[in-house]
Parts: sequence; C-alpha cells; structure tokens
Amino acid sequence: MSQSFDSTLPSDIRLLLHADAEQCWLHREVIPVLRQVETCEQLPDEQVGAAIAYLEATWNEATLRARATDAAHAHLCSRYGRHEKLSGAAGRYHTAVRVLRGIVAQRVTPIVAAQMQADGKPIEAVAMTLRVSASRRPPAGGCTPRAA
Repeated sequence: MSQSFDSTLPSDIRLLLHADAEQCWLHREVIPVLRQVETCEQLPDEQVGAAIAYLEATWNEATLRARATDAAHAHLCSRYGRHEKLSGAAGRYHTAVRVLRGIVAQRVTPIVAAQMQADGKPIEAVAMTLRVSASRRPPAGGCTPRAA
C-alpha cells in the first residue's frame, strides 16, 4: 500500500477514497473473521488458531489503511488550515470511519494480544479464553452506509 498522494486529485476526494477503502476493508475482511472468532458455534476449535492468525493479518492491513486515511486527512487539514471548515462530506466520512475503527480495535486488540502472549500454551487453551458470551456479543447487522 502506497503512502504517496496523487497530486491531480483534490484533497477531499483523496480523503473520501482512503476512508471508503478502509471502511470496506473493515466490513469485508476484519469484521466477519472477528465474528467467527468470537462465536463458538460457527468455528470448529481446530480452526480457531488459523482464524486468529488471519484476523491478525487482516488487522495489520487495516492498520496500514488507517494510517493512509489519517495521512490523507492530515493533508487536507494542512491545505485548508485547522480553523477553516473541512470539506463536509469528507470530514464526516472520516469521522465515521474513525469511530468504526475504534469499535473494531476494542474487539480485535484483546484477541490479537492474547494470541501473541500464548507462545507456550496450546492454541486451544487460548481459544477457549477468547470466546465471548452471548450476553456480551454486539447485535448483528450494524452496517453503516458507504456513501457519504
């Protein structure tokens, strides 16, 4: 993933593109795997280790996308100054993606951190401690619209 900016695109369009790419990645790649790892009935115990490793890889990619989105936001801020109003749609969409990113990070970070600390333990023992009870599970279908 490139951190460079195409100077032919306006800053607000650049931010919208980066924010949309990050939001799509979270919804298509990270959240489905996260839900599988959090639920007992959808994933056999022998596949939990692979799912956690895949979750870690997709989360690393999401982190790179978040940096690119924040860099595009910083570029827009530097161009128009902090006191002037940012382009409305781009600023709102960036805020919405940052909120989604924060919610997903709160759920992913403990799982990835537990996986990293599980060097000496069998993966099944770690997986059993990562299961989320049904009472703490967030409601399904909390999808946000893609258009800003």
